[in-house]
Amino acid sequence: MDKVRILIVSEYRMVRAGLARTLASQAKFEVVGEIDPSRLIPEEQLGALLDAVVLAEISALSANRLPGITQLLQRQPRPRVVILTNNENCTYMRSLLAAGVLGYVLKRAEETELFLALERARQGQRYLDPRLSDSLADLVLGDGKNGRHSELRKLSRRETQILHAIAQGFTSLEIAGQFGLSVKTVGTYRSRIYEKLALKTRADLVHYAIAVGLLTGSQKPYN
Repeated sequence: MDKVRILIVSEYRMVRAGLARTLASQAKFEVVGEIDPSRLIPEEQLGALLDAVVLAEISALSANRLPGITQLLQRQPRPRVVILTNNENCTYMRSLLAAGVLGYVLKRAEETELFLALERARQGQRYLDPRLSDSLADLVLGDGKNGRHSELRKLSRRETQILHAIAQGFTSLEIAGQFGLSVKTVGTYRSRIYEKLALKTRADLVHYAIAVGLLTGSQKPYN
């Protein structure tokens, strides 16, 4: 059987080295590269990595520093990404799944669980860490009783409109003009939205808007 080709992504060199040693202990895996996600991949290396499963170690504080992964996913015909993280925030998980991530593994998982996630990703199958409760997994996947729109219901009609506009890439000044508000008021709405939905970055907000259907895949979230 062909080996599972793995590209390791982490902003920490020691983490990349540790994951490489762990994967090297299994004959079925072949580490084909290691990259820092905050840096773009050199063009001459990019082609050789396009068929690899991406194992991305992401800390909660560096989750928005992903230009290298973004570059890779834009070029891959069938992106296969497994996230290794300590972030258990359901909105964050859902945003990554909506963006096309196949595997989500917590750092306290056993090595065998990580191996399984990587094997499934190679086959185009999803893997969620079993430590997630059934209700949380349902929420992340949008299959629960309340559905993926449950958090969206926390927002007022105006906040939902502002969320949509932000996700489409409009500036605060442009949004203020659209709705007859002051820029300061738009900023207040923005803060409320981030707080109610437990979002931290604009990228998180865009992914969330896609996940709940406010944006379709054909819409461009940024100008």
